[in-house]
Amino acid sequence: MLWINRLIIAFAALILVGCSTSHFKAPSKAIIDIPSITEAIDIETTIDAQGTNSAPEGKPWFNVIEGNVPIIVTAPHATCPFREGKYRFSDGAGTAAVAILLNKLAGVTAIYTTYESPSDPNYYDDNDFKATLLKEIEKKHPILLLDIHGSSGFRPYDVDFGTMNGQSLLGNKHAFSLLVHCLKEEGLLNLSGNYFSASDHQTDAKFASKHGVPAIQLEINSTWLIPAQGDLYAHRFAELLQALDKYINIEESKSKDP
Repeated sequence: MLWINRLIIAFAALILVGCSTSHFKAPSKAIIDIPSITEAIDIETTIDAQGTNSAPEGKPWFNVIEGNVPIIVTAPHATCPFREGKYRFSDGAGTAAVAILLNKLAGVTAIYTTYESPSDPNYYDDNDFKATLLKEIEKKHPILLLDIHGSSGFRPYDVDFGTMNGQSLLGNKHAFSLLVHCLKEEGLLNLSGNYFSASDHQTDAKFASKHGVPAIQLEINSTWLIPAQGDLYAHRFAELLQALDKYINIEESKSKDP
């Protein structure tokens, strides 16, 4: 009987191997290179160093880099924002590095803070950041806004999606599903929905959706946003950047389909 059992096990193994190879998909080529991460580290270091300072006289406290694809990426808390009478902590300049690198790699329009914000751009609407965002929306007619934030490393998720419980998607559920897929494919597996829903206060996601642009707030665990820490952290940043770059390229190509 032993030889029969071994034969059955061997036959089952052959079936499993056949099934797995028939559905085998070769991995795609990595698209993020070392110079991009080196640049991200420089951006993170520079903006973090000045993020608690007021902008020099005559210089804005945020920056806009125009893109050539109809997608906007914002990083409103890359520096310390002023809210309810006091400055609060920033989400880290790694969020600005994401926006800037996505402009260079994927062609999005990036809007990010560079010095402390006299008015929190993700809490109030009556400030220059939001006025500029509105101008970009009216000029570019974007198909999507991604609002990048950093979340405490103590939280159990890699990314939490704020969609106002689905309302900020404006019915574009496929864009959300594709984002989930791209993040998981690059190793961001522990995902959460609407822990920070973007419903409270005057968030960028709420603002964009109110003006007809589907929007997703990404609360990214800070362990994915500190490439300057080197090694594993730079690697995790590269994975995040690759996921978002691939996602934007797919979304942008879809927008060109008749």
